[in-house]
Amino acid sequence: MFSKDLAGVGDPAGHRAMLSPNREALVDLDTGVHLTYAELNARSNRLANFLAEQFQVVKGDRVAFLSRNRVEMFDALLACGKLGAVFVPYNVRLTPEELGTLMENEQPKVLFYEEAFAAIVRQLNLSMLVRYVSLGAEKEVQAVVNYPEIMNYANDSPRHCLGLDLEDIYLLIHTGGTTGLPKGAMVSHRAVLYNQLNNIVDWGLTWDKTYHVLLPLFHTGGLNLLTLALLMVGGRVLINRSFDPALALKTIAAYRPNYVFGAATIFRMISEQPEFEGSDWSSVEWVMSGAAPTPVQLMEKFWQKGIKMCLGYGLTEGGPTNLCAPVNFMSLEEIQAKSASVGKPFTFTSAKLVDEAGQEVQEGQAGELIFSGPQIFSGYWRNEAETAKILRDGWVYTGDMAQKDRDGFYYIVGRKKNMFISGGENVFPPEIETVLYQIPAVHECCVIGVPDPKWGEVGKAVISLKPGQSATKEEVLAFLKPKLAPYKVPKYVAFVPEVPKNSVGKILAQDAVRLYGQPRDENLE
Repeated sequence: MFSKDLAGVGDPAGHRAMLSPNREALVDLDTGVHLTYAELNARSNRLANFLAEQFQVVKGDRVAFLSRNRVEMFDALLACGKLGAVFVPYNVRLTPEELGTLMENEQPKVLFYEEAFAAIVRQLNLSMLVRYVSLGAEKEVQAVVNYPEIMNYANDSPRHCLGLDLEDIYLLIHTGGTTGLPKGAMVSHRAVLYNQLNNIVDWGLTWDKTYHVLLPLFHTGGLNLLTLALLMVGGRVLINRSFDPALALKTIAAYRPNYVFGAATIFRMISEQPEFEGSDWSSVEWVMSGAAPTPVQLMEKFWQKGIKMCLGYGLTEGGPTNLCAPVNFMSLEEIQAKSASVGKPFTFTSAKLVDEAGQEVQEGQAGELIFSGPQIFSGYWRNEAETAKILRDGWVYTGDMAQKDRDGFYYIVGRKKNMFISGGENVFPPEIETVLYQIPAVHECCVIGVPDPKWGEVGKAVISLKPGQSATKEEVLAFLKPKLAPYKVPKYVAFVPEVPKNSVGKILAQDAVRLYGQPRDENLE
């Protein structure tokens, strides 16, 4: 039996600083700050010692963050590992009421916040004692400490948590909250480690690679896809406050990153930049889209430049290293042939498709996609009822319906809850949305089921149009009818200014139902 003194797990910054102290670890594109692994480790040691000695943060305490992407988030994340504390990044779009409710439940001992969100912090009315740290020079919150003062703290000696166990919780990452307040997914050191290993093994990450983070670090895709894994092997990570398509293109030219990961909305915005056509992507080994369905028409814009763009799939509770195209071992032609697939399971991930009874379905049949493996989460924070719904016998039930082909590639066909039944027939919205995206005027779309006295439910297409483009319901239906079975063709169409999305660009079908779930045509542009 090995020792539980797992310094290498809880203190990756310390070990990386020992191995490659002068390698560049982190670049903040907004501030121009460049940090080596030695400097990043010294900052996180200083913060860890301050939290332990001044705020009495101990193993298991929650340390919260309300901020966009910036260097201080890495300081805190690494400091939490050194202390055995739990890093809790909050979505910056939360209202004061939502943030307060989550904090009352999760009881963080400290809240770090960016000055841009000081007004939200000032509105918090909490029953417990919280120490506040401003990342700037905020003085409006009672007993606030300013972060620059912490960076002058005298003690930057090495620190790590004795007795740290792989099952100890390292992160509380909040789910999207499409059906109410977000739930805090407990992510252990074991899960973080195996997510990193999945990244490293299947994508061949090495010390000489660079990655620009396009997703927010409060999202599992921002932290657990490429970012932490690349820091583990000694690579370079580029960050900036929030996604900017023009900056993303400039960064590709200036820093020559090797990987680009994001959601369809991000890549649509990049491709719409005037500079996209002439941009040089020769340093980029692959581009991967996740978090939301990606129209093949968008992927073609990248393929035409010779870029290996493909799809992946993952969820907070499952890793998120669940499925990806084995892009390192596929040609562009092979990627194009499997363009609709979200790939195959990562090395340490087990996947199955099951029916309502939990039995595996046959090849080609649709079933609920479930995952197991050492990379999955440990349950929801103080929410055993919701944990029991999604985590059963060591398997995470995603609620997504999928099929698998004879080559082992998986295809998402719909959301179990979003699937609707029209006249006894199962209708999966992504199939209809794929055809809708072929209409030149369609910018984004979402298909939902609405009540119908004859058929039980019928489809309603919620569509936002490209700037300067126009379309009518009659034109939309005329395009769909030759391509879809009659029961799949929506009965209603709503033209809206913007299809509901979350902070990473994922279209939220439940929000579309809430806003546009009435059985009628609408033109709200």
